[in-house]
Amino acid sequence: MKPALAVPLALFLCACAAANLDVIQVGPWSNPRSWREVEVFASRSETKRPWGGIGIIHGPKLPANTDKAGLEKMKLAARKSAAAMGADGVIVVIEPADSGAQLGVYEAPEIYLSALAIKYVTEVSTSAAK
Repeated sequence: MKPALAVPLALFLCACAAANLDVIQVGPWSNPRSWREVEVFASRSETKRPWGGIGIIHGPKLPANTDKAGLEKMKLAARKSAAAMGADGVIVVIEPADSGAQLGVYEAPEIYLSALAIKYVTEVSTSAAK
């Protein structure tokens, strides 16, 4: 497959697999990989190697009482999106959604998925000592 077609194809497949996730490219993407090869972390402190962010992934707002199966499905979709970017890992967090100030109006609590697709740094350059 030609490299020029790989990225658009990856984006299309990513969009089909996770139509309700927003993806923002923040670093260079590489060839897609199997989603099983993408490590999943719950925080930055769990990563053990230098890395850079290559994509931000946001899910839609969900009711705070969403069942565990629904959240796991959303996490899997984020992992597959990260794999389409060629990421080595993804940091996934479920966060409360801010409903904003609405006096006199009850809004049920909501949550959303926020994730960062990461690529490990293979070469680290340091400045020469003077």
